[in-house]
Amino acid sequence: DLPWLSPHPATLRIAVNADSLATWVIPALAATEGFLFDLVIDDQDVSQDWLKRGEVAAAITAHPGPLQGCDTIPLGALRYRATASPGYVARWMPAGVTAASLAAAPALTFSDKDRLQEIWVARQTASKAKRAAFPSHRLASSQGFVDACLAGLGWGLNPEPLVAGHLAAGRLIDLSPLAPLDVALHWQFSRLTAPALAPLTREIRAAAGRVLIGG
Repeated sequence: DLPWLSPHPATLRIAVNADSLATWVIPALAATEGFLFDLVIDDQDVSQDWLKRGEVAAAITAHPGPLQGCDTIPLGALRYRATASPGYVARWMPAGVTAASLAAAPALTFSDKDRLQEIWVARQTASKAKRAAFPSHRLASSQGFVDACLAGLGWGLNPEPLVAGHLAAGRLIDLSPLAPLDVALHWQFSRLTAPALAPLTREIRAAAGRVLIGG
């Protein structure tokens, strides 16, 4: 019994992170005929767990594997930019992006599984602490992240495709233009369903190649 693949018509359950869904996955789904999609939205660091438990047929994950009974295809990296509004920067970071300003300025966090802001802060401050400490709003929405940055609610790591226009127009500021954060993504799927998934796998690779770095 394969719970994630049911007939008449075929419903395909896959795990995908919200930012990939918001930036490049939808065209791949739309280009693949013959399936109804049941999407499980979860962080790229844990989406593999759904596949490991046999609850999905495939996952977009940050983990390259190996995973027993599964194949993995590298897709490229989704580039993130640390962004904030000009007004926010003037208020919270008048002396620039420093360890002191980052410790005080409210950030945005997608969920308790989201460590992107922590990783970026640790790199900016050369911190060796296991967990970077900073105040944070929790906001589980890719577009909400962008809107919150535009409104001056906080700073956050946003996918470059979602904020490139705002950065070019000056509505957002890149807090560290020379230090984007690239998150490598992989398409991982059960070998049992590899033949049936072939059309979707082809479209996933094509869509990733148009958006991801090195895809």
